[in-house]
Amino acid sequence: MPQWAATRDAFSGSLQSRRLWLIQFLGNPILFLSFVGWLRIPEGNAWQLILSVLLAAAIVAGVLILHGGTLVYFYDRFQSEGAPLKPAFGRAVRNVAAIAVWACVFWVFWLLAAKLDYFHDQVPTYLRSVLPAFLRRILTLAFVTRLFDAALFFIRWIVVPGLLLPFAASAARLGFRGFGRQGFATWRLVVKSSQYWGIVAIAAVFGVWMSGAIVGWTPRSLNPTFTGETISLVLRLFLAYLLGLFAWLLTCSMIGRRCGGPEHASWNISV
Repeated sequence: MPQWAATRDAFSGSLQSRRLWLIQFLGNPILFLSFVGWLRIPEGNAWQLILSVLLAAAIVAGVLILHGGTLVYFYDRFQSEGAPLKPAFGRAVRNVAAIAVWACVFWVFWLLAAKLDYFHDQVPTYLRSVLPAFLRRILTLAFVTRLFDAALFFIRWIVVPGLLLPFAASAARLGFRGFGRQGFATWRLVVKSSQYWGIVAIAAVFGVWMSGAIVGWTPRSLNPTFTGETISLVLRLFLAYLLGLFAWLLTCSMIGRRCGGPEHASWNISV
């Protein structure tokens, strides 16, 4: 098998389903707008409080089903060309409780990784202080700080998602069985792949770093206008959203390719 076949299949697979792109493209903004609406619900009486709780639960379930169904679809697609979308999302609906457990675990680990940012000032200063004098003349504090920021980005957006996302795919496909022997077998199959980690790194750079840079970029104009600034912001948000969406679907496609490819059929349990 060609060395980069899995990467090639993941790229091509992430672009082939127009319906999935449409579902993701529209589904995320709808859920976001629902969240904004939820924030505006008053809680002055019991009915409003009940409505707020129900809507919050529906939004969370919608997010889990949307992305869990996407992971299942890519697994099905690499198992059988032309796999339909509806059964994949139906399986995510049935296994939404297991996906929610995974999401809680992921959130805890991601928050723990984020807490490393508390050492943003102390660690670079300490590391530079223990370097030999000739290195301190070469490596400025700003450079060491950038290295520390890059390490934080690597842990938060590559290591943690890369290690935990295969379990999300297993939970969406197998329910709570995805946390058992089959889930660990799938996890080992995915994380031992250098091509998988390459895709996760590419997705992090394009979907997180580059998207953030595009949104935060300030255009220079000799005669800025409110209309021009608004159009620029809308276009930048749109481009950043497309990059983030492509990065996510590419990662899901690679997980599906590693788990659902025909050469790995012996690892899979029919569901």
